[in-house]
Amino acid sequence: MQSQDCSSTTIYAGFSVRLMAFIIDSLLVGIVLLFVRIPVFFVSLMDPSNFLKVPVLFEFSVYDIILYLLSATYYVLMTYYCGFTIGKKLLNLKVVSEDGEKLTFINVLYRETIGKYLSAIAFIGYFMIAIDDEKRGLHDRLCDTRVIYNFKLPIKVVTEEQPSN
Repeated sequence: MQSQDCSSTTIYAGFSVRLMAFIIDSLLVGIVLLFVRIPVFFVSLMDPSNFLKVPVLFEFSVYDIILYLLSATYYVLMTYYCGFTIGKKLLNLKVVSEDGEKLTFINVLYRETIGKYLSAIAFIGYFMIAIDDEKRGLHDRLCDTRVIYNFKLPIKVVTEEQPSN
């Protein structure tokens, strides 16, 4: 019987597959947030001076802040508890730390909020994914995370038959 080296190789997820996962997640979050948007829309029709639409922080209203917090909550909780969002799961992707340890809540919170905000400035942080050896965006670099393919391949051990004399 021959021994087989089963060393695992890490395959980093590139720009296009991560973009596709983001689009899937954005569609899902958008659909769920319709349950907030539709009632607020009808309330705004009846009362245009609704306090939810009045700017309170720069140009952001209470309504904008609530939508952002609900959206960020999805990304933070899914990434912290599962290591992936639904979009990443559908594409077999997972967010892992550089050292393989479980992601901390603060690290995930920072990655999914401030890190992604900084990455979105002129999209430079996201374009870094296309040119980096480990396919890391700015938000990954700030938090020492990687997005990898998370598929498990079955290993088939091949044995050689010994001719009997």
